[in-house]
Amino acid sequence: YTSKSQWEPIMGSYSGGASLPLWYAHYDGRESFSDFAAFGGWTHPAIKQYAGDKTQCGAGIDLSWYPSFANHTVA
Repeated sequence: YTSKSQWEPIMGSYSGGASLPLWYAHYDGRESFSDFAAFGGWTHPAIKQYAGDKTQCGAGIDLSWYPSFANHTVA
């Protein structure tokens, strides 16, 4: 779990984790990967956290989205 804005200042050009699925954060309120820009060796994400500081059933939560796995291969 990371974001491009946090990855690059800390990890620089390191891409050793790119074989693992990426869960990235971009709080733009959209359930879509259309905002994704490659970083850290990842060319596509698996999950996006798109909203934070929400409340459901009295508990604070963040909202995440991922497309249906029916159309994707997970390595």
